[in-house]
Amino acid sequence: MLCLLKKYIFPLLVLFVASCGGGGGGGSSLAGGGIGGTGITSGTITGFGSVFVNGVEFETDGSSFDVDDNIGTDQDVLGLGMVVTITGSINPDGVTGTALSILYDDEVEGPIAADPVEDADGVTKTFTVLGITVIVDRNTTVFSGTDYDSLAMDDIVEVSGFFDGTGALLATRLEKEGRLTLGTSRVEIRGNVRAFNGTDTFLLDGITVMFDGSTDLSEVPGGVIDDGQFVEVTGTLETPTFITALRIELESEGFDDDEDRVSIQGLVTDFTGIGSFMVNGQPVDASAAEFEPASLAASLDNNASVEVSGSIVSGVLQAVEVEQRGGEIKIIAPVTTFDAGAGWVNVSVVTGQPDIRVQTDSQTQFEDERDGMDDCSLSSLPTLIPGDGLIVEGFINGDSGVLASSIKCDDLEKIELRGPLDAASGDSTNGTVKILGVMIATNVGTDFEDGNDAPISGTSFFGTVSPGDPVEFQDKLPANGIADEVEIE
Repeated sequence: MLCLLKKYIFPLLVLFVASCGGGGGGGSSLAGGGIGGTGITSGTITGFGSVFVNGVEFETDGSSFDVDDNIGTDQDVLGLGMVVTITGSINPDGVTGTALSILYDDEVEGPIAADPVEDADGVTKTFTVLGITVIVDRNTTVFSGTDYDSLAMDDIVEVSGFFDGTGALLATRLEKEGRLTLGTSRVEIRGNVRAFNGTDTFLLDGITVMFDGSTDLSEVPGGVIDDGQFVEVTGTLETPTFITALRIELESEGFDDDEDRVSIQGLVTDFTGIGSFMVNGQPVDASAAEFEPASLAASLDNNASVEVSGSIVSGVLQAVEVEQRGGEIKIIAPVTTFDAGAGWVNVSVVTGQPDIRVQTDSQTQFEDERDGMDDCSLSSLPTLIPGDGLIVEGFINGDSGVLASSIKCDDLEKIELRGPLDAASGDSTNGTVKILGVMIATNVGTDFEDGNDAPISGTSFFGTVSPGDPVEFQDKLPANGIADEVEIE
């Protein structure tokens, strides 16, 4: 799983590196509420200048950096969306601290085995890299050296992200390194050694690895390979399923020791109840935890994006807090007003309907996809011109507002809103759908889809949905307040 730790460094921190300054609002309760002091923090870096993660601004002056085994002292070696490992201290204010060491190591690097397959909504693409299923998201994955639309078979890509319950890697960052040349292209893969022949070959997830006396085994105790070891292999791809290893490193799959102060962000897997689940391979017991929002205690399930904090005791994270960090809400709409000091921005989905208040905090990830622009943050929103838009993902904060997990500045191609249904009525001829207090009309030209993306009639849609059901509507530009598409999510 994602919680893959180098024993000789320190335990896991997953940081999602974002593109600009941290969001407004207060610091994370997970980072500061009872977690202050030296420890381990796991979460998304939501800004640079220093490094923002889990609501804490970590200073990096004097920090050491290990990026793909290259040692340095400059945070410029970090990139957006990288999965890294850090130890550091958090000040008594709970919102500032100092990073002592930061480690980056991608999850997999290799060729895209076949042309990516896009979902029906045109939002995600799925492909495999060295036998690992990778899923990229048009709106949330950070791309470098390529973009969502340009991904192709035989691109050599380096991927960081979170593994879900099926073992698929949900990419937070994808960087194109070039094109495949067998016998030359450098690749990296992690996994458990299987079918070791006792001499010079073994399998990693169906990939044959060969090593010899020239292979660097300095990070394998005694230089001895054995079945069951969790290793990272760096080497040359000779065929689509055969690697000549240049370096093999033994890694750990979890925390080796008890830890007093830990905060981890990631996806929930192996969920059997709030007293037993995993986050990035780390066992968690949240039976005594405080949940934010409180409703999360009842709705928590596999693949939920959360942040958990507490202490590691006998290998189990005894959580004191569990906070939702996912994106059940999605909004694509233009900004109307904002207050940088208070950390909120209003967006207009339908002219004449109430704006939606989007609250940010120091964990909100900002990214800029506008041509020629690279400074998207709450304080820079005045640089937007009328018609520029925001792509917001987050979750309901209170009765009607939205707390943003991510905000992307981008040129608008459509208006979109996804969230729990307030009310709906109508038929295939005329109707209305209300989400987050925003009413949008439907008519004979509206396309309706069920939860499997299959077309259905408007009459069937209105006869099926109930308040609370997840529903999405889209209004193509130029928007007229009438839905072009309505879909049950």
